[in-house]
Amino acid sequence: MIQYPYRFNGLVVKPKVFIYLPYYNQYVFIMPEILKPTTQKDRIVVLDVLRGFALVGILFANILSWSGLKFMPIAHIEALGDFHVDVILYKLLKFFVDTKFYTIFSILFGIGFSLQFARNKNTAGFIPMYIRRLGILLVIGMIHAFFWSGDILTLYAIMGFLLILFRNVEPSNLLKYSVVLLALPIVFDIIFMFTVNHETAHATKTALTVYNDMTPDEVVAGFQSGNWATTIKTNLHNLKWRWFAFIPSGRPFKVLGLFILGFYLYSTGFFNKIGKQWKAFFVFMIIGTVFTTLSILIGGSVAKFPTEWKNIGHNILHEIGQVSLSLSYMVLLTILVNRFKNFFVWDLLKNYGRKSMSSYLGHTFINILIFYPVIAWGLFATQSLKNVYLIAVGVLTFQLVFSWVWLKFFAFGPIEWLWKCLTYGKWFPILKK
Repeated sequence: MIQYPYRFNGLVVKPKVFIYLPYYNQYVFIMPEILKPTTQKDRIVVLDVLRGFALVGILFANILSWSGLKFMPIAHIEALGDFHVDVILYKLLKFFVDTKFYTIFSILFGIGFSLQFARNKNTAGFIPMYIRRLGILLVIGMIHAFFWSGDILTLYAIMGFLLILFRNVEPSNLLKYSVVLLALPIVFDIIFMFTVNHETAHATKTALTVYNDMTPDEVVAGFQSGNWATTIKTNLHNLKWRWFAFIPSGRPFKVLGLFILGFYLYSTGFFNKIGKQWKAFFVFMIIGTVFTTLSILIGGSVAKFPTEWKNIGHNILHEIGQVSLSLSYMVLLTILVNRFKNFFVWDLLKNYGRKSMSSYLGHTFINILIFYPVIAWGLFATQSLKNVYLIAVGVLTFQLVFSWVWLKFFAFGPIEWLWKCLTYGKWFPILKK
């Protein structure tokens, strides 16, 4: 008796036709559909370049946390010098980088799912395999979050389980679901504003990130203690409040909405058509610039419960500006990659993006070495934003070169290789042939 699905050399197959061979007393199958992992030949260069590009922005956004700048009292940042330069850099960060690159990364996650589903939708075992893949991602994310509260992998894994439910939705409906999910946080903002908001207390803004139960000085002291237990305890405190902040920000709904948007864009061939047109770039850029500028002029924060309609307006404008600017970056890079195919920067970003998981986790590992006193230099809360960004340039340069050298000899990034082996339950050779 043959069990279905069938396994062949450790891979799941869906047999088309079985033929019984009496002499050998066994069945053989013809033209099986085999559930295969993505190979280098299957990869789309522009998507790897976009992943690498997204990682660059994510590094410059997240280094404010590893360096301690997010938690330092603003008066202490002023005392470090170069404060006028720091203010300019921070404004540029808020306008062009903050939330934009996690948006690109989220859209690319949805595109990645769309690619895998398109290749394997008729293959037995794809959904169980993808669920196993997400389960491993969840474990990696939880381990990562234990050391750094800004982890996004845990949320990606959880929302990824929900993304599976949309796999058979028509492309036209995918866009509708995406818009609804991206708009839901605004609806919740309005509900909170008229119900429980009067009970919500906000800490005085004495640092970029403040908590109701710990002062900025106490948070900084926790990371500067030089004691692992104290550092981890402080990080877990920040992790708790980060997840609480997902409620007013609506981050889970936004992430799932962006996943579905990526699914929609790839399903409709966006990057082969509209995504290669200068007109699309200018439309997205103008919309993104105008709406982002207006949201800044109004003022507010998506991480806080709104208290008046002005805050609601800020959140709507910010959301539209965030998605539009992110799409303009993606369209611009797609155009440039297709126009200047041999530009050496694309190779660097492509390799950086091919090992995106290793590169993303590498951000945390390297910056902990640099900033946390429990291991090495201990520069936490001692550098101005200008100096922190100079350090970020050094980290980025190292990672770009390391990725280029690594992939000269290895077929996968180290974390990607481990993830693939665990997902398929099969030992893949990591060295290039």
